[in-house]
Amino acid sequence: MGIFSRWFGSKYNDAQLASQATSALAADPLISDPSALVVTSKNGVITLSGIVHKRQDKERIEGVVRSALTTVGLKHERIINELKLPHSDG
Repeated sequence: MGIFSRWFGSKYNDAQLASQATSALAADPLISDPSALVVTSKNGVITLSGIVHKRQDKERIEGVVRSALTTVGLKHERIINELKLPHSDG
């Protein structure tokens, strides 16, 4: 795929993916501090990072991002959830 991506560019709009995901998180009233979350996208792979206070928050955030991208029809490769709990031992 390397040669093709050089000729034709990425088939993903990483800036738009990250922007849409960030906007969806900011708009969700159940996410207590969306500014503490970092959303990046490279070649359609979205990475979520930051600190969350409950395991349910981690799952919810990923779901909100997935739903937002699907709703507006933005293609992405996958979502990597690297959100951490503050006092995790591993």
